[in-house]
Amino acid sequence: MSADAKTAIVTGAASGIGKATAWLLAKAGYRVLCADIEEVGAIAVAESICEDGSAAIGLKVDVSDPESIEVMMTRVIEWAGRLDVMVANAGVMEEGGALDVSLEQWERVMSVNATGSFLTARAALPHLIATKGALVFTASTVGLSGMKGVAAYSASKGALVALSRQLAADFAADGVRVNAVAPGAVRTPLSESQFRARARDETHFNELLDGVIARYPLGRWGTTEDIARAIVFLASEQSEWITGQVIPVDGGLLEIR
Repeated sequence: MSADAKTAIVTGAASGIGKATAWLLAKAGYRVLCADIEEVGAIAVAESICEDGSAAIGLKVDVSDPESIEVMMTRVIEWAGRLDVMVANAGVMEEGGALDVSLEQWERVMSVNATGSFLTARAALPHLIATKGALVFTASTVGLSGMKGVAAYSASKGALVALSRQLAADFAADGVRVNAVAPGAVRTPLSESQFRARARDETHFNELLDGVIARYPLGRWGTTEDIARAIVFLASEQSEWITGQVIPVDGGLLEIR
């Protein structure tokens, strides 16, 4: 890979949307730092990308810890000398409405999804200004429309919607584009674990899954690749006149009733 190849960081890269995004960025010619609090998973994804002929490294990163984020930024500059794309994808979910979710659960979700994404963006922005790069957040349709029973998660993703638009306004003059994707229902280890926690048995689990899909006009779950393709588009020069946008990737959920 050439010395001037573009470089991307993907947080939450050990599985799900982050893993698919890391792979697609690598296929598009980026060097990719795969960051995740699950170190083994992050390294495994990076190694598989390298085995496929692209350049990647894996690193344990806790996005709720500013020092951990600074280590990530130092590492990417030592390794690649530049940062062109920051994908702030790491996230957690806790179920419960406003009267059910505990303060501990609320603070955990906000510290990772909202504060963690802010800390990631703030550390990345000086490097993105230098390369006139792109910052992409993974928000959610529940940050745009709400959903019963996920108060903390919905609030945290709503914060990302506002943050992406604010940073787009703040840094457009520096040539940095800031956008977000808002996925609908995607089959990932995170989402599946939530449904299994609710299910009485395997039959009920499948009924819950079918109930979700019944709400989607396109009639299927989203895949991690569906979301990753949108992220890679927003990271690329193909979207060089797009900033401040929150793009639902949701099978028509929000717009087709």
